[in-house]
Amino acid sequence: MLIDLVIKDYRDLMICNNCLWAASLLKDSASVNFMLCPMCERKNLEIIPVEDYESYKMNVGKKRGIEIEFAKEN
Repeated sequence: MLIDLVIKDYRDLMICNNCLWAASLLKDSASVNFMLCPMCERKNLEIIPVEDYESYKMNVGKKRGIEIEFAKEN
């Protein structure tokens, strides 16, 4: 239940195109300037905007790699 409450505060998805490290940016962390990936230390970060009415789910598998599913919240 705690996870559901925290997920609703997330707005953007940040992903490293080099090592595939990913994180959710909280509303209040938008002013933080991420220049380098904290895992591989390369400048290959991409921010995917997520609207207030959207959510996303990530799955990682050996066959398909990373899958990201976006959905509208009711």
